[in-house]
Formats: sequence, C-alpha cells, structure tokens
Amino acid sequence: MKIISIVLGVILLVAILANLHTIIASAKWYSFEHNKKVSTETKTITYRDIFERLYQQRKVAAELEDTIVYSRIGDEVRKGADEASDYEILLSHNEQITSLKVKLPITTFTDGDKNIEFISGHGEVLEICEDGHWEEFNGSLQELMKKAH
Repeated sequence: MKIISIVLGVILLVAILANLHTIIASAKWYSFEHNKKVSTETKTITYRDIFERLYQQRKVAAELEDTIVYSRIGDEVRKGADEASDYEILLSHNEQITSLKVKLPITTFTDGDKNIEFISGHGEVLEICEDGHWEEFNGSLQELMKKAH
C-alpha cells in the first residue's frame, strides 16, 4: 500500500511538472482577463500609420508568445492585430481613400513592470477621407470594404 502511494505521488508530481508552463500561463491569463482595461480611442489613420502600429504589435505578440508566462496573452495581442489588419488591407488596396477616422478598442494590461497595450479588434469607422474630402460613414468595416471594391 505504501509503495502504491509513493508511485502515485511520483506520477502526480511528474504530471504537474510536465504541465507547469500551462499552469503558469493559465494563471497569468486569469490575471489578464480580470485586470485588463479596454477603452476606445478615436484616431485618424493612414496606411502608413496602421502598418507601423500593427507591425509593432505583431513584434510584441511574437515576444510574448515566446515566453511561458505570457504566451496566451501574446495570442490575444496577435488576434487583435489580425482583426485590425482589415484597415491596413482596405487602405493599401484603395488609393482614393487616404485616411480613416476610426474608433479603436485599445486593451491595456499592467503586470509589475510590464505594460502591454494593443489594438484589440475592428472598432468602428466614423469618417472617410476619399480624394481629399472627408465624409461621414455610418456602417461596418465590411460594408466599407464592399463599397470600396
């Protein structure tokens, strides 16, 4: 009986150690989900602006994904960049649209000395600068993409 208890204890210890990175990442994910702050920022963006911002965001995502502790948060940062890349695609394929005024969701998470801030989704298009003239837009990004093509 004592031998069975020792064997089961060793098996349990090995299982915990084998999944330690998952346990740590899950604990940090829990902290992220309960302590993140999501706000909206209204920004006027050009192709170059959104390209550079998303490039930096993808670099941050890659750095976070390469860590044990922040890997799940890195996935979320990349997901936000992927969703916001629709603006980059729209502006790169439609030269007549030079700028967009958008309301973007921005997520901020502070963990000790680490501060993570990223665009966390599509947001909302408010105005379009097309051929040098601003006009209001009342619709989704998908509707704008259909209109532009």
